[in-house]
Amino acid sequence: MRKNRKISKRMSRVTAHTMHIGAIILTVFVMVVLNLMASSSCSQLTKSIADKEMELASEKTELEKNIINWDAEKSSVNLDRALVSRGMSMNYPRPSQIVQMSSSGKVLPGQNSVAILRRRKKDSATANYGGSRVRPENRRVIR
Repeated sequence: MRKNRKISKRMSRVTAHTMHIGAIILTVFVMVVLNLMASSSCSQLTKSIADKEMELASEKTELEKNIINWDAEKSSVNLDRALVSRGMSMNYPRPSQIVQMSSSGKVLPGQNSVAILRRRKKDSATANYGGSRVRPENRRVIR
C-alpha cells in the first residue's frame, strides 16, 4: 500500500486557484446560457404579441366593415329590397298594433293599442287562438 504523500503548499495553492477559476468560468457559462434562453423566450413572446396585435387590427377592420354593411342593410328601403329579392313580403304594423314599453319592461300609459287589448281580454273568457270554433254538440268529453 501506498502511504499518503504530503502535498506541497505550492501544489495546494495551484489547486485552490484552479478550482476558483473553474468555478468562475462555470458560473459565467451558466449565466451566458440563462441569458440566451431568456433572450430567446422574450423574442418569441414579442413575435407572438405582434402577431396577435395584427390579428386584432384585422378583426377590428372587419368588424367596422360589417357594422357599416349592417347599417346599410337595415334601412327600410334596403330591407324591402332584400325581402323582395328572396320572394318574401312584409307588412308594417298598424298604429293600433304597436305597443311602446319602457326600459324596465312596463307598458307606457295612454296607448290606444293597450286599451283595445285590455277591452278584448275583458270581453272574452277564454283565449281564441284563431282556430275554428267547435259547436257544443260536437264536443266530446274525455274521462
